[in-house]
Amino acid sequence: MSLQSETIESLSNQQFVNGAIQLSQIKTSQTEKSIRIQSKIEPLASFANSANTNVSRSISFLLFDSNGKEISLDYPIEILIPRDPNRILPQMILQNITSSTLHQQIFNLHYVNITTILSISVHIEIEPANSTVAYLLIYKFDQIPQLNQSIYQIDGWSTLCPSNFHSFYVDNEQTRNHRSLVFALRELNSSEIVSYCPNNSSQLNPSITNQRFNFTSNYKLRVYSSGCYFLDENNQWNDRGLQVGNQTNHDQTHCLNWI
Repeated sequence: MSLQSETIESLSNQQFVNGAIQLSQIKTSQTEKSIRIQSKIEPLASFANSANTNVSRSISFLLFDSNGKEISLDYPIEILIPRDPNRILPQMILQNITSSTLHQQIFNLHYVNITTILSISVHIEIEPANSTVAYLLIYKFDQIPQLNQSIYQIDGWSTLCPSNFHSFYVDNEQTRNHRSLVFALRELNSSEIVSYCPNNSSQLNPSITNQRFNFTSNYKLRVYSSGCYFLDENNQWNDRGLQVGNQTNHDQTHCLNWI
């Protein structure tokens, strides 16, 4: 546990707990001259009402005024929570799609169970055998996504341009109140790569085709989840107002507190 004293103005854009907590730009009219900060990282989070916190770490961060009274700041806070260093990272699973006989669909489908008490983000990692291959990734909650020239039933999409490794995530605000996430992949042809990859951020709609998929390269796949929770006034884990951020990876969970 660490203790330190600051002024409210000096908290702006500062990092605490070895960089694990960062406050945004703070503008305030408060006249409090000194604030005492108490922070610590727990090696294991309390189990409480959620199995999601199993083998997870927790961070506490408290602010007190000069009289020792706890105070709150109505400003966004970013928190980077280290993962348990003893965890076992699942191996990537080979998708031997080039030898598959199931070539009756446009996309290769993958199902993810996201039925949990508290919301989670879903992180997808793809390692193609051929780094010159590009993919279109589409997804839909609670049912199979469909995308062709007559059907447009998806909740989101992304172009994965040629690379030796791809990562994509769906945050917990999107998965909330859903039971499953089904995502699908297909390889892009050369003309699609030319159209989408140099300036793919300017493309407003995914590339659409009625042709059956033809994978020229296998790929490895890993899917994992993350969550951001706090202990509420009833000492129960709650995800209210918390979003899993895009800096989440194997070593840390990035939490955004949008007050």
